[in-house]
Amino acid sequence: MWFKRGMATVTAIVLSANGAIAAPSCFRSDALEAWQAVRYMTELMVLNDTCQMHVYTAFLKHNFAALDAYHRELIDHFRSAGDRHPEDTVDRYVTRVANQVAGVAGSIPTASLCDLKASYFATAETLAGNKFRQFVADLVTTQKSEFRSCGDQRAVDRR
Repeated sequence: MWFKRGMATVTAIVLSANGAIAAPSCFRSDALEAWQAVRYMTELMVLNDTCQMHVYTAFLKHNFAALDAYHRELIDHFRSAGDRHPEDTVDRYVTRVANQVAGVAGSIPTASLCDLKASYFATAETLAGNKFRQFVADLVTTQKSEFRSCGDQRAVDRR
C-alpha cells in the first residue's frame, strides 16, 4: 500500500537510486493488468506534478480499492516468480517508470507538454471504479503484443 503515503513518498522513491527491475519472463492476464494499472498511476503522478494539475489525488481516492488490489496482484506475481523481495521489486518498477516519464517530460517545454496532455488529464478525471478497470483492460489489449503470456511460456517449456 505504498501509494497511501502520498506523493511525498513516491517523490522520495523517484529521487533514490534507480535500481533495475527484472521482469518475469511471462505474465498472466491479471498480472499484466496490474502492471499496466501501476504504470498508468505512476505516469499520472509524474505528469500531474509536472503540469501542476489536481487530478492525481482525486484519481487515488476514486480508485483506491482497485489500485490496492492491483498493487497486491503485482507483488503476488513477483513472489510467485521466485522474487524474495517482491515489494522492493514493485518499488523499483515504480521508480523506473517515474524516471522514464520524467525524462520524456523534461525534454519538452512544460507548457507544451501540459497542452499536449490536456485530454490525458481529462480522461484521468473520468476514471473511477469499473471505468478505471475497463480502461486498464483496454490498455492491456492494445499493448499485449509487448508481453508474453504465461500460457505461451508453458507451451514453449513442453517442447
